[in-house]
Amino acid sequence: MKDRTLKNQKKHINKTLKQFRLAKTLIQLSITGTVSVITASLSFYFCPGFSSQVVDEARSGIYFVQTASHRKFQELEDFLKKQNQTKQGAQSKTELSKDTSGIQGGPDTSSVTSKTSPVILGKAENLDMEAKPGSDGNSLDAAILDTSMGPMYYYNQGDTRWSSYLYGGSDPMLQYGCGPTAAAMLISSFTNDGEAITPVTIADWSAANGYYAPQGGSYHSLIPSVLAAYGFQVESVTDHSPQNAASLLSSGHILVALMGKGSLTQNGHFVLITKLLPDGNVSIADPNSFDNSTCEWELPLLMEELKKVYDSGAPLWAVSMAASNSSLS
Repeated sequence: MKDRTLKNQKKHINKTLKQFRLAKTLIQLSITGTVSVITASLSFYFCPGFSSQVVDEARSGIYFVQTASHRKFQELEDFLKKQNQTKQGAQSKTELSKDTSGIQGGPDTSSVTSKTSPVILGKAENLDMEAKPGSDGNSLDAAILDTSMGPMYYYNQGDTRWSSYLYGGSDPMLQYGCGPTAAAMLISSFTNDGEAITPVTIADWSAANGYYAPQGGSYHSLIPSVLAAYGFQVESVTDHSPQNAASLLSSGHILVALMGKGSLTQNGHFVLITKLLPDGNVSIADPNSFDNSTCEWELPLLMEELKKVYDSGAPLWAVSMAASNSSLS
């Protein structure tokens, strides 16, 4: 009995230490983020001669610190929820052991889902790709991704600002908004001329122009139509080889990919393939997951998992701002 008590005490101490370590990390990251924001703001104000590239790099660094702080806070919050649930469960078991007469069934307990941080690797098959839509979206006001066309704002269809907005007046953006969200990233970053373009803006445009598919998200024709309407050059890519995709990325294009069942979706899902990396892998912008958007992906895997549909230029489009007379294969 004594050994069991000592073991439980040791276990409790270890959990408490873990809690304090998380709190310490959170505080350190918050302080670092605050200092970074103040320093960067002063630098931008007093040194207007900074190049746009330097400014973008600084903003990306600040956002990285802010995101890391947010994730640590989420880990701490999940830990505290688990601790509280464990205590409630122990209390319920004690009460039931005293007298269970007249009680049918066990006590109702709510499940707590723990959010785990992704392992950033170069091989996609080693990653957990089954996060729920918007599970890491929340409200990412300042997320900026590096792409072959330049810095791009990141939007998540699960963002609390619009996740419950009814696309077409019927379907929540959380489940059905990947098309408008993917398009909004491109439009808000490269062609908006100061106008606020959000996934809701594009969802309304889609519904008004006949591209909303009830209970199905968006018709595939939304991608070429809405991007062309906002000034992009959009061309269907029929050669789905990794070599051709890599060539397009290297020449300054972003690829809009309609993915089929596989690593990113169980049905159909629009993502942006944003940049070719030095090791031959690529980065993506996944409207369904910010974590997926911070990992490297194998280009052959993505090309293999393209959805096998071929209407309206699907499943792959090359997007650029510069007009070109050469046709894409």
